[in-house]
Amino acid sequence: MHLRRLVDLVQRVRATSRRTEKVRLIADVLRQSTGRDTELVALYLTGTVPQGRVGIGWRTIQSAMPGGDPAGEAPTLVEVDRTLDVIAAETGPGSSERRLGALRDLLLRTDAGGRRFLAELLVGEVRQGALEGVLREAIAHAAGLPPGQVRQAAMFAGHVGELARVALTEGVEGLGRFSLRLLSPVAPMLASPADDVDAALARLGEAAFEYKVDGARIQVHRAGDEVRVFTRQLQDVTERVPEVVEWARALPAGELVVEGEALALREDGRPHPFQVTMKRLGRSKNVAAARQKLPLSTFFFDCLFLEGEGPLIDLTYRERAERLARLVSADRRLPRLVTRASDDAERFLARALEAGHEGLMAKSLEAPYVAGQRGFHWLKLKSAHTLDLIVLAAEWGSGRRKGWLSNLHLGARDEASGQPVMLGKTFKGLTDAMLRWQTEALLELETGRDEWTVHVRPELVVEVAFGEVQESPRYPGGLALRFARVKRHRPDKPAHEANTLQAVRAIFEGARA
Repeated sequence: MHLRRLVDLVQRVRATSRRTEKVRLIADVLRQSTGRDTELVALYLTGTVPQGRVGIGWRTIQSAMPGGDPAGEAPTLVEVDRTLDVIAAETGPGSSERRLGALRDLLLRTDAGGRRFLAELLVGEVRQGALEGVLREAIAHAAGLPPGQVRQAAMFAGHVGELARVALTEGVEGLGRFSLRLLSPVAPMLASPADDVDAALARLGEAAFEYKVDGARIQVHRAGDEVRVFTRQLQDVTERVPEVVEWARALPAGELVVEGEALALREDGRPHPFQVTMKRLGRSKNVAAARQKLPLSTFFFDCLFLEGEGPLIDLTYRERAERLARLVSADRRLPRLVTRASDDAERFLARALEAGHEGLMAKSLEAPYVAGQRGFHWLKLKSAHTLDLIVLAAEWGSGRRKGWLSNLHLGARDEASGQPVMLGKTFKGLTDAMLRWQTEALLELETGRDEWTVHVRPELVVEVAFGEVQESPRYPGGLALRFARVKRHRPDKPAHEANTLQAVRAIFEGARA
């Protein structure tokens, strides 16, 4: 299947707000695909590439982006996949230039729509309105299977591409292979945000509150002497975390699956920034030296499989927590409070924040483990920072946001030069009313545009909430905001009163201190 067929699908899906139409469009293309193409259609629609991180950022894409019409034969999905294999495998001296060359050759063969889609795919910004829930419905529709069976299988499939291929080629019998199996990763249960403790208690009643730590979520499997450790993205990182493997082998149960967080701690027990933990987790060479320099601590919160009982996902969280407490010592479990009292939960939240953690998770005591899905059985409570930043540009929205300027390019003011420096983008937090207002306001500030983006005079200020500041080679200031969302527009505040890049850097340095 050619890339242009997928790009055409993405454009048509973006153009409709009707869920049933999205499902029909995707299902039609899935039926026309086979083998690896089926996997790639499903993965690319959700903004995922099989290779994971390939070492390509916006700067590289901009350097590789050709002008003019495409040259040569349009690439197929399999050719795109092979090129990304090559790019991901490049290491050592000259690897940046070789990645750039391979990407440029691929982009030369695509038209404008294909170039934009590949750019979005490589930086994880594909937003075509085909969330995994819609895609699972489309897979069921294309394969002629009950949606419930596809949803159940999706909990245990390695990734949605594998799910699509098996559903379309093997039907019900193939889906039967997807179940909770030792040494095979399970899609993680996900949480939704809650405004505050009272909102969480109003939805859940009596709930379990746990520290929300800013680490790397891990899933640990043991079958006898064999141990496997998987990340939130289901990546096998066993060889990178020998301390976790040793810990798991010392447990009294020979068969188990437990979930937790791995994070790097300072000498005083406070957490290092998330990026420090991820650098350690990303080390695949000289692991012993990395472990000695920056050991990982692990804290667990759920038990999905236990020797003598088998899978536990249908049990309530209260019951799974009891199994975990019998298996894992208290010092290796996340701090936890079960309460229905708002004051108690607020004090627990204050303790978590004082210890340097993100906030709390609030969990229903009666809910089963719903793998791979985001719902309201688990809620996350954070204390976010805010900054007043300058809008530098905005991208046109898609789907229900079509016709509105949506994704904002945000910058902080550099005291030395007086110029704004970009820190990232966000389209989150914007209501329909906010979208309408900012579209009108930004078009009045327009200085130029391309197919995707309207550039504006740096005058409009917005208040932005975010989780933390992290290092980023993607942006000129070397910093970026995690989990940024717009709280409100600040037309009352002039741009020269916006927060400075130096203030943002101080937040970053303070978190590292």
